[in-house]
Amino acid sequence: MSSVRPAQSPKPTLADYAALFIRCEDCGNAKRMGPETLSSLYGKGFQCDADLKPKLICQPCKDRGAYGRNLFLIPTFRRG
Repeated sequence: MSSVRPAQSPKPTLADYAALFIRCEDCGNAKRMGPETLSSLYGKGFQCDADLKPKLICQPCKDRGAYGRNLFLIPTFRRG
């Protein structure tokens, strides 16, 4: 058995996404972030969706007194 680990692909960054679909698991509210928004966030230091997710909230849930953080992120990758 070989002790060499297979090379893992690098973690995708926001620059690799064509869009990011964000859905609240509590209320079903959905939003799409396009490439312009993702580029500006990448320029502000957000490297991946794990960096971005703690900053996101569902405003309708927050307005009715809920936590507003039960979000599901679905990236759409660029081709090529």
